[in-house]
Amino acid sequence: MFSESFVVFDEYCRDYDEWYVRNHYVWLSECLCLKSLGVSGLVLDVGVGTGAFAGCVDGAVIGVDPALKALTVAAERGVTPVSAFGEHLPFRDSVFDWALLVVTICFLSNPLAALQEVHRVLRPGGFIAVCFVPKDSEWGRYYVMKVWKRESIFYKYARFYSVREVLNLLFSSGFRFAEFTSTLCRSPRSPPALEYPIKGLWGCGFVCVKSVKP
Repeated sequence: MFSESFVVFDEYCRDYDEWYVRNHYVWLSECLCLKSLGVSGLVLDVGVGTGAFAGCVDGAVIGVDPALKALTVAAERGVTPVSAFGEHLPFRDSVFDWALLVVTICFLSNPLAALQEVHRVLRPGGFIAVCFVPKDSEWGRYYVMKVWKRESIFYKYARFYSVREVLNLLFSSGFRFAEFTSTLCRSPRSPPALEYPIKGLWGCGFVCVKSVKP
């Protein structure tokens, strides 16, 4: 994770957490998208932050993040907190059943190294879900505009990726593609509304790429 970004997430973790309260339908739509993947077992959440998505999966969640204040909030939500960077995971090989990177990959200084580490700690046959806002989606352009207007203290440190770029990173890390699940297909300027996940790519603003470690 970029050093500047985790300092900001640490200092303003409550503000970041409150964003999900103010944007409840966005959070709930993303939560349902994640839940539809069938995450279970021993789960590693890389860049867990305040644990906003911990309740969206089954199983025991171990959350990794360098932001200590955010980890404190995540622990209140039942996450087992571990202070670490995604590029250097303090776990043995082949431990986890699932790994999650939910709106995390855009804040990593070396996403390839982080995905290689996740590959190492996942058991053979284990799954990873990389959930993100594609840069070429309407939501991606919306967030980039907020950065240009200096309306976000968080996303100014983000690097947005296309679906193809994320797939290339996963393939380069040794993963095999399984499926796409999408949500937030309405415009970010539309009135707030709950959206249910759909299988496949539809140009939506939130995409989960599910892949497997062979």
